[in-house]
Amino acid sequence: MTLIAMISAKGSPGVSTAALAFTLTWPAPVLLAECDPAGGDLLAGYLARYELPPDRGVLPLASSALRGTADQDLTGNLIDLDAPRQQRMALPGLTEPAQSASLNLAWTALGEFFSRMTTRTVLADCGRLAAAHPPWSLLAQADLVLLTLRAHSLRTVSPAVSALSALRRQLPEGFVQQHVGLLLIGGGIASREISRHLGAPVVASLPWDPQTAAALCGDGRGRRRAPLMRHGAAAYDAVTERIAAQRMDSALSRRDTEQLPVTL
Repeated sequence: MTLIAMISAKGSPGVSTAALAFTLTWPAPVLLAECDPAGGDLLAGYLARYELPPDRGVLPLASSALRGTADQDLTGNLIDLDAPRQQRMALPGLTEPAQSASLNLAWTALGEFFSRMTTRTVLADCGRLAAAHPPWSLLAQADLVLLTLRAHSLRTVSPAVSALSALRRQLPEGFVQQHVGLLLIGGGIASREISRHLGAPVVASLPWDPQTAAALCGDGRGRRRAPLMRHGAAAYDAVTERIAAQRMDSALSRRDTEQLPVTL
């Protein structure tokens, strides 16, 4: 179906909060996969008030993907955020950053598994590129990589320059141009200026909403109609339209490069 990876350059621009806001508001079935090498936030944050089994999540599913049994083991590793509807599922992340090294060989298998899923969109929260052991091979299989940054000032935008350079070095040639877009958090510098400065399109924007962000981190109560949640729901159309346009461009490029049959 669709794999969307969400990343940030460094600091805390809100990539995990944005991923959770998307998951809780999007109108289509979705799976939030915590693939941050620095560790997941759900169990200690949004889901902290629940007593949940600690032995489920991305690490055991990664082992299953390497064994070829991820299809059978998926459900047992998920948490239903919208029980019992199973429309909004979550795959908890690592509990210790030290575990990230053990996933280096598994990111490819996980990315392939997520890309093959036919029942729901996968939102992979991949955290900061500045962390140790970024999941490059998973990012390389995404239909869209959203680089998340605050639009407040040059100080908050400038880390994206080095992040985009790293993406160009680590991912296949042409991938960044075709599959990477920007997700802006808050106001400040105009989106067209950020896009021109970074050489990447702005796909969607979310407001700076500290109260709702705190609620999504498990601190306080939020409102379903809060600005962050409303804009999260509205971002669905922009993101899916971007992916559809990319797929159309790829199909046209393949058609243009196909050799015509030779008749003698």
